[in-house]
Amino acid sequence: MRSRLITVAASCGIALAIAAPAATAFADNTGEPIAVSEDGVAVSPDQLSPEQLAAFTDEPIAESADVSGEEAESGVMARAAAKTKYRKAQYKRGSSLMWTRDTVYFGYNGKKVTSSKGWQESGHIFPNIAKNKGIKRYHNTASTHKWRAKDTIGAGVPTPWGDVKAYSKDYTHYFSGSKSGAWSWKG
Repeated sequence: MRSRLITVAASCGIALAIAAPAATAFADNTGEPIAVSEDGVAVSPDQLSPEQLAAFTDEPIAESADVSGEEAESGVMARAAAKTKYRKAQYKRGSSLMWTRDTVYFGYNGKKVTSSKGWQESGHIFPNIAKNKGIKRYHNTASTHKWRAKDTIGAGVPTPWGDVKAYSKDYTHYFSGSKSGAWSWKG
C-alpha cells in the first residue's frame, strides 16, 4: 500500500512539473502579483498548478435565474405584492479546487425593490483556501438595493520539507439590483 501511495505521489509531482510551466502563459500581465503569501512574498505562476492558476486569473461568472412566487414563499422572504417577481443573481469565482459564490435574492415589481437577502458559499480541496468574509447590504432605497461581498481565494503549495506555503488574494464584489429587475455584479 505504501509503495502505491509513493508511486501516486511521484506521478502527481511529475504531472505538475510538466503542466505548471504551460500554465504561465495564462497569467495576467497587469504587473500586479497573482497572489501574495501571508509574509508578503509574491507568488510566481510556475509555483501553482494549472487549476490553481485558473482560480486566480480566469474571469468570474455572474448569472441569474427568475424565481417563482411559490419558491419565494417557501423561503424566508414573504411575497410583498401580488405582482412581485423574484430573481436570484450569483457571482462565482475560482475553479473546482477552490471556489466562492456570492448570491443575492431580490424581489421587484417595476415600482420598487420589495426585498433582498444575500448569502455566501465556498468550497476547497486541501491545501487550497476559499473563505467567505461577509456579504452586506450597504444601500437600500425603493429603486435600488446594493450589496458588497468579500471573499479570499488561495493556493497551497507543498514544499519539499512537507510544509504548505499558502498564497491568497482578497476580492470584493458589488451587486446592484433595481426595481425593473435589472441587476449587475462588478468585481
